Amino acid sequence: MLGLPRNTHLVGSDVWLRVTDASLEAYADDVRVATHARRGSGLYSTHEAHLPQHRADLRHRSRGYWEGRAARLGEDVLTYVRAVFDSDDVLSQLRAVQAIVTHLEGFPPERAQAAARRAHYYGAYTYRAIKNLLRQGLDLQPLPLALAAPATPSLPQPRFARSVAELLHPSAVPQESEIESH
Repeated sequence: MLGLPRNTHLVGSDVWLRVTDASLEAYADDVRVATHARRGSGLYSTHEAHLPQHRADLRHRSRGYWEGRAARLGEDVLTYVRAVFDSDDVLSQLRAVQAIVTHLEGFPPERAQAAARRAHYYGAYTYRAIKNLLRQGLDLQPLPLALAAPATPSLPQPRFARSVAELLHPSAVPQESEIESH
């Protein structure tokens, strides 16, 4: 998909493309109206001037801005948005978070929070997951019961149990006769 400037004279016009290994150029009425570097499959090149006015201000918002908007929807949405941001160490999840938060803002806060809880529970950190979850009404279903956490975080080694070393390497552990002779 190629983004063109939001000029009204281009709407409905025929546009010619010149495609090379390195770039795409768009021409309308023999005048070049846009140039984009080719970035490969799934990567985007967006020029500020080509964005519609209502979207231009969303382009360079920070993580904090989107976390603030998520917090206005509820604590569960904020927790989910933070998990989306942290879900990929390499790629920025800003566009995904923008789409998710904007979509959730169109729903009542209870549904937005329930959808965020369910998506976070299943590790579904994409816009498509949230959209499908809400479309199918899965946010209205109760979550499966979580496994009960143990009363103590870690148990001491049982008194008469073998250690892992004894089980894996029985010859390395001293035998009873060796222990008594010492």
